[in-house]
Amino acid sequence: MTDEQLDLLLPSFLQGRPNTYTFTKALGENLLLNEAKDLPVAIFRPSIVGAAYKEPLPGWIDCFHGSAGIFVATGKGLIRTMCCARHGVFDLVPVDYVNNMLIAIGWITALNKTSQPLVYNYNTGTINPITYYKLYYCVTTSYLVNPFDEIFRRPYIMQCRPAFLWPYLHFIMHRIPGYLMDLILRVQGKKPMFTKIYGKLNKALNQLHFFTMRTWNLSHGNYDKLLSILSEEDRRTFPFDLASIDWKRYIEIFCMGTKKYLLKDNMSNLDRAR
Repeated sequence: MTDEQLDLLLPSFLQGRPNTYTFTKALGENLLLNEAKDLPVAIFRPSIVGAAYKEPLPGWIDCFHGSAGIFVATGKGLIRTMCCARHGVFDLVPVDYVNNMLIAIGWITALNKTSQPLVYNYNTGTINPITYYKLYYCVTTSYLVNPFDEIFRRPYIMQCRPAFLWPYLHFIMHRIPGYLMDLILRVQGKKPMFTKIYGKLNKALNQLHFFTMRTWNLSHGNYDKLLSILSEEDRRTFPFDLASIDWKRYIEIFCMGTKKYLLKDNMSNLDRAR
């Protein structure tokens, strides 16, 4: 079967899902629910996983996937507008909290036999929400205080709503500056790169619109029950209480982590970068 034939068949496979990532996750969960009823397993659904809050080091992160790539592009001044619901909820959870809850789920699943795998939704939206407006205020403020060593423009985000304005704002705030910078690079005898960068960013941001224009209110009864079972000592050793996240502080830690662990900027040059 050719790639063109697969592209034609893909919508019928996805059944309304935005991409193959969400489709394959649904397949995996369906397999567990149907075939693993007699096994001690559970389904864990964390939302967008971000940098570490506390462990192994505050801000620790090792890849540009998900929110980290968007944060870096914002801090660099590459992204100036995003299509999102201004007061929509951005579901983000620290990676160390995710790991701690996964350990707790393994413990309780081994102790208690259930007739079918339990589903643990792990999302901040209905417990300790942060809106896109507050998120990008915290992100841009953090990068203004602690900037990268090299940036394209000062961090700033204009939230785009309604969606039909997105192509126009993207062209004005992304494409035109990219073309101008590539023209300057050509004049200097250097290889142009910004048109290619903005082409990739446009593709990535378009794929996010399905999520950034929506808010989901997911049940978290199993999370609440698990948290209530743990002793005070276990809660301190394996913290994953989403209500304990201080968003302003966590976003500062996250942004500093992208600077230190992803871009590996020289932290002693922070005053010069400012």
